[in-house]
Amino acid sequence: MDISKILDYQNLDSELFKLEKSLRDNQNKKLAFSLQDSAKKAQERSGQLEQRAESLVKEIETVKKQFEIQSAKMKEIFAKDVEKMSKEEVEQFLALKDKLAQNLVILDKNLTKLAENVNAVLADFNKTRKVFASAKENYTKAKEAYDSEAKTIEPQMAEIRKKLESLEKSLDAKVMEQYKKRRNDNIFPVYVPLNSNLCGYCHMELPAVNISKIKDEGYITCEHCRRIIYQK
Repeated sequence: MDISKILDYQNLDSELFKLEKSLRDNQNKKLAFSLQDSAKKAQERSGQLEQRAESLVKEIETVKKQFEIQSAKMKEIFAKDVEKMSKEEVEQFLALKDKLAQNLVILDKNLTKLAENVNAVLADFNKTRKVFASAKENYTKAKEAYDSEAKTIEPQMAEIRKKLESLEKSLDAKVMEQYKKRRNDNIFPVYVPLNSNLCGYCHMELPAVNISKIKDEGYITCEHCRRIIYQK
């Protein structure tokens, strides 16, 4: 197989590969994705906090009603004339008063705790909204920076692709099929030279039978890195 034409194609394709890689590895692109993810998580967190706040408000309303009921019972008890009660009634009165007083203390503590939880949720919510706003703003900046860089690179890529299409017409269809399959799997370069008895890319030592095959057929596939090894 005449390897020179596919090597010419690969040399030109290497320019495209570098440009594609520069876009894939672009720091502004990575930052934009990271900020987009942060904004999404902050938005989800805000929704969770809103639900938690609604739940706490309902709990507070329930405890308030219980507190009002217990307070009303206390007022009712204190309105009674103890002097007109029997000893047994006084004992029952005092026991009920103590129980209601304990209930009021517990309810008061519950209200305080719920109020603290509400304040914590609100603080967390405000912090999360700030994170969301900041991430959204910085995402826009990073995205604009990336788009600006991509705008200068994409015309170069388009020009190289046109040249590659032209070169492809002179290449064997099966050769191109093998090439493109590896290229799509991000295996690049696809063709590498034989270096003594080693793969020119991964440097794995080749069996003598494979080296003989390269001499006879012009190329083999590396069993380790899947690249096509040719003899210079």
